[in-house]
Amino acid sequence: MTTTPDDSDVTAAAAAYFGAWQANEPASLANVLAPDVVVHGPLGRIDGAEQYQASLARIFALTDTLEFRKRWVDGRDVLTWFDLHPRGGSEPFPVASWLHIEDGRISGVRVTFDLGKLLQAGDPRSAS
Repeated sequence: MTTTPDDSDVTAAAAAYFGAWQANEPASLANVLAPDVVVHGPLGRIDGAEQYQASLARIFALTDTLEFRKRWVDGRDVLTWFDLHPRGGSEPFPVASWLHIEDGRISGVRVTFDLGKLLQAGDPRSAS
């Protein structure tokens, strides 16, 4: 399969997103999130990069490691299945994250996971 520049932008954006998570560096998402990103998940809807970055910072702080299982790329969409290992020894749990990328930036996110498992590690809706 030949990689086009668009394919490279898509995979680079996904790699930067998960790289920021693994490094616990939410500030590095500034260049990868579209300003008007829309996010849907178990914690509700988030509109805008600043709100999402703040929400992710709280989730990053609860995360020890991510264990990637599978990634699918289809056009401008990247679906990643991974296990999130929370800090403090809580049981890991599966997460499916669907990123939509436009012009090298993430413009949409749909994520699903067991909210109860995340809340065992801490409540990301609260300021830390």
